[in-house]
Amino acid sequence: MSFILAFVFIAGVVVVLAVFASRRRPDAHAEARAAASSYLRSIGPRLPFALVAAECIGRLLPPEIVSSWIGAGSGVNGVLIASAVGAGLPGGPMLAFPIAIALLRAGAGPEALVALITAWSLIAIHRSLMFEIPLLGGRFTAWRLVLCIPLPIIAGLLASALPKALV
Repeated sequence: MSFILAFVFIAGVVVVLAVFASRRRPDAHAEARAAASSYLRSIGPRLPFALVAAECIGRLLPPEIVSSWIGAGSGVNGVLIASAVGAGLPGGPMLAFPIAIALLRAGAGPEALVALITAWSLIAIHRSLMFEIPLLGGRFTAWRLVLCIPLPIIAGLLASALPKALV
């Protein structure tokens, strides 16, 4: 059900944006379709492989270890472990989200997954090394990391405080 709601919401946003873009610049529609087609040609062939790889990883993860390290009862330690894994998780969303799904199926708790995805989004050591330090400098990157490192931990702990029906 949530998949259908998400699809309808995104479709609605796309329609509204398309109408505004067409009114502002009549040629924007064709440009947007061409760009989207290019993205689809780039991402489309990789997506099935990423999903299969994530499922294979999920099958290799021993549920008893996953649940004991980052399961629902793992507390602060689970949030810290998931934050570290998320910060070191390479790749984009085609890898991170299927791995998160595999971890969930293997017994990871919602608070750990919130910490993992938040750390992957905000810290991502690989992106800092490959892009941020060379483009923005080490000092900027160091300050950004100092400010961002507590956030996945805070998010995970907040998620553990939510009623179980919400997460």
